[in-house]
Amino acid sequence: METETDTGYFEVLKRATQTIINEPGNLGGIYKVVHELHAVYAELSGVSAGNITDDDIMLPSGKAVSTIKAAHCLLEFQRTAVFVRGIYKAILQLKADFPSQIIHVLYAGCGPYATLLTPIAALFGPSEVNFTFLDINQVSLDAVKMMYDRLNIGEYIKACICTDATTYKIPTDTTVHLAVSETMLNALMKEPQVAVMQNIIPQLPPKALFVPAKITISAQLLNAKEEEKGFTTAGYLPQRILLGEVYTISMQHYATPRAATFRIPDELNGFKDVFLHTRIQTYADEVLTDYECSLTNPKKIAGAKSMEGRQLTFNYLSGETPGFTYEWESN
Repeated sequence: METETDTGYFEVLKRATQTIINEPGNLGGIYKVVHELHAVYAELSGVSAGNITDDDIMLPSGKAVSTIKAAHCLLEFQRTAVFVRGIYKAILQLKADFPSQIIHVLYAGCGPYATLLTPIAALFGPSEVNFTFLDINQVSLDAVKMMYDRLNIGEYIKACICTDATTYKIPTDTTVHLAVSETMLNALMKEPQVAVMQNIIPQLPPKALFVPAKITISAQLLNAKEEEKGFTTAGYLPQRILLGEVYTISMQHYATPRAATFRIPDELNGFKDVFLHTRIQTYADEVLTDYECSLTNPKKIAGAKSMEGRQLTFNYLSGETPGFTYEWESN
């Protein structure tokens, strides 16, 4: 039977979700409600985003973060909000495209809170959406199952599967309308986001969606003084030199990255450091850009001083430590 305490927990979830969805410009309010969600999730799951005392799991395709590290992801409030709003908009589209079906969402790398999907339970009933949770860590799956049971929303869960999302095969008698996976670091380094998308996307039916819808990596030359001015002067956009797009992965384009070569200008004029920038479109107009969360912090790759006029080539390495390597044209 649902208790008064359980009802109170779900009311916190509803209020927080409404703030995230309806008040995208209210960053202070979103920060507050995300921390309120963490208090509820930690209480109900037994996992808190405190001191990290557990270990990551190393896979053939990259690093799967530990249960406590996965819990920490929730507290990056802007990241959480942009993903949740993107998923909400994707489900609205899918409900229009599949009007007579329950929208089935596959969450690869759900962590202990199913951070990006749990708010959806406050927006749609179990006759509208249901979830399959995948995680390589059984501790995370046990935590999210306990949390859902205590929130009295266990009926949303279609399945919980402990497996590697880079090799998981969707059963032939199962339709997945939306796949969600946020298994990445900035510049697509170390974690298996590319491998997860390359495995899951080809298994989805026509009109199905994937969140994030698009991830773009670009190479740019930065000037430290310009970047500092961007932090200290309201509304100022730091000047940069765009070298070009290194890689984009999406529902339509998910092949392994090819080599990308760029020429360094003959004069740097203070723009002497090469960075990789990450832009994440979760869905529709929901986008994360530079410095909005750890996933989009520009990543320094190399200094370009004394490399004027030289060619710089990026290659993507898959495997246990995925990510982009670089090589300068030899003299």
